[in-house]
Amino acid sequence: MKDRFESVNEFYLPYVEKHLGNAPLQYILTCGGSEGAKNVEIERHHHLKYEKIIHYEILNDGENILYPTNPYSSVNLIYADVGGGSKCHDIMMKHDIEDGMMKILDNGFVNNKLGKLVFLFFDGVGIDIFLDKKYGNYKSKDFFSRDISWYDTYNEESYSQRLDGVVFLNE
Repeated sequence: MKDRFESVNEFYLPYVEKHLGNAPLQYILTCGGSEGAKNVEIERHHHLKYEKIIHYEILNDGENILYPTNPYSSVNLIYADVGGGSKCHDIMMKHDIEDGMMKILDNGFVNNKLGKLVFLFFDGVGIDIFLDKKYGNYKSKDFFSRDISWYDTYNEESYSQRLDGVVFLNE
């Protein structure tokens, strides 16, 4: 069985390539929980051309990527690898997901040269699928939800987690 990085990339990379291709990107936002996760995300996105990659937990410890305090503009790609058990779940559920998505999209489309935002969400806290909806003037396109399985050699155990993906367009 593949490790987590390979299992995620098997679905993540073709989806990103399908919707963003080789276009130069502006901002990429990631969320992973540790310095090691930041390095993994830099490696995962090494083939893309982008202005800046921002890793939420490294810059703003405790920042909720699904309800950002200071959302970024000019965002083309978001990968939210959410996990951390009950404490993380409590933080995520403190705010309304729909309101958070409006904050993300309203800001992400400011000066967004491609006119699209690809959002992938790796759920680790049990939040219902929420990316297959319309938020304000933002229409979702090409939504998917899939369980990803991998083998963790450190813990010598297999795991599975849901990966959701969607492309948002400004109507």
